[in-house]
Amino acid sequence: MKSYICLLLISLSAVCYCQDSVTDGTELLLTFLVHRHGDRTPIESSVFLSNDVEALEAATARYGYGQLTDNGRRRAYQLGQFLRRRYDGLLSPAYNKSEIYIRSTDSTRAKMTVLSAMAAVYPALEDNWSADVNWTPIPYTTVPAKYDFNLAGVNCPAAQEIPYDESVLTALDQYTDVLNELSDISGYNASNPLIATGLYDVYVSQQSLGIPLDPRVEAIFPQLEKIAGIGWEYTVPVAISSFDAGVLLNQFFTVADQVIAGEDVQRVQVYSAHDANVFAFEGATKVVQRQGAPKYASMYALELRQVIGTGEYVVVPVYLNTPSEDVITYLEISECGSRCEYESFRSITADIVLDEDTWRTKCGFYEDMEIDTSSID
Repeated sequence: MKSYICLLLISLSAVCYCQDSVTDGTELLLTFLVHRHGDRTPIESSVFLSNDVEALEAATARYGYGQLTDNGRRRAYQLGQFLRRRYDGLLSPAYNKSEIYIRSTDSTRAKMTVLSAMAAVYPALEDNWSADVNWTPIPYTTVPAKYDFNLAGVNCPAAQEIPYDESVLTALDQYTDVLNELSDISGYNASNPLIATGLYDVYVSQQSLGIPLDPRVEAIFPQLEKIAGIGWEYTVPVAISSFDAGVLLNQFFTVADQVIAGEDVQRVQVYSAHDANVFAFEGATKVVQRQGAPKYASMYALELRQVIGTGEYVVVPVYLNTPSEDVITYLEISECGSRCEYESFRSITADIVLDEDTWRTKCGFYEDMEIDTSSID
């Protein structure tokens, strides 16, 4: 994949981004982003995969299953610092509703993540509302999980019926020895991509909580991360993108059209969600290569920019692997590149975009439907 990596330049007084061939000569008009929550404790149903279940359960007890940890709050705060640095030109120092739209899934870890991030986007000013509290509350929007278009995995029956993508499994052939070793270590069949991805997820949570991995797992962990990325391609095929991210992409075009028309609109659009949302949004936007298993507080943004001199509107896809590293990657849109002309981008993704009513109809949604939210609670 042809990627453009922009490293941060560190100075004594500030952090700034280098100029490059992707954004040089453009003006940023809008950013539309979805990010994963910060570090969390494991989901209750997956704890058994750990090499040290007792220690993991003890560390989890302080927070509860699937909850944001102290490390998660810190990483979310780093995400907010990144957002302030990169999008400072679109935001006032103090919160202004007309500038930013913030929405979270109805998940405690996603909501706590965006609250922590916004504390960094809007640090308390000298004239803060309280001399004793160094914090400014920032509002966000959420809807019940049953109605949230960002939770197709729990509320869209049609999405759950789409088969896994068997075609990607050949990519696992190069990791046969690693998978066999992982099976021996864990006692589970790691050649099953669902098991391998589940093991990776638990191990990442375990590491964040300070519980050492089995030394044998630690030795093959870099390969396991690659395997997990293939597992995501298997479980979240591009064929499911319309259900998982079609409405989100439609929201982008709605806001971008308003910006281009010169209407007053919130030019920073933030969606706090989950790894599946980040990965699916990459697929929905037809990137040449998705970036593997999304890490804690990873972010994928579509930036609407105008080329200075020509007036052309372009879409620039930006990926932040983790805010703790402060490295961004400009992804490449299929047949359009890393600076994709706006109407070309609309045409390329036309088969993915869905309005919310159509999404509900195609999903097979019905009012009395019962959903299982254990994966996001």
